[in-house]
Amino acid sequence: MRIGNRVGKSLLLAGISGLMLTFTNSLLLAQEVAGPKVGVFDGERVLAESEVGQEAIALINQLQEQRVVELQAQQAEINAIRQQALSATPGTAEAAQLERQMEDRALQYQRLEQDVQQELGQRQAELVEPITQTVRQIIDTMGREEGYAMIFNMAQSGLVYFDPVIDVTEEIIRRVNVVSAGTP
Repeated sequence: MRIGNRVGKSLLLAGISGLMLTFTNSLLLAQEVAGPKVGVFDGERVLAESEVGQEAIALINQLQEQRVVELQAQQAEINAIRQQALSATPGTAEAAQLERQMEDRALQYQRLEQDVQQELGQRQAELVEPITQTVRQIIDTMGREEGYAMIFNMAQSGLVYFDPVIDVTEEIIRRVNVVSAGTP
């Protein structure tokens, strides 16, 4: 009978231990699930891969190419004047006039270059701002609907490592495309 009691007690203890282990694991899993839900996204990728972002990038590139042609034309004029100045006899009125012309053109070139940079920056801001607003609205909606405590932009967060499981970039791109397809 003692052997039977020992086996019974052993089975009872093993059963209790198993239940405790299962209960403990369940608590640990519940704690992990109950932790704050965090997501990350790549804002640059959203801009580059969303349809509206690609359109904005194409417009910016087109404007940049047009303005570069203007800059190159002015640079060619400066180079032509420089060649004329080099072939002119030093100390003559013609050489002095060509030198002034070259300086004036160089100053015009610098101003045009600054204007182009400012114009490109302004146009980029005009095109990207509505996309940024859409992404913010999408993130706010995703956060509320899907229970995110935080969603970080990888480029702006100082993020060094993240588990790819929490990357929501694809979903944001999908939603941006849906929203922009509905906008004229």
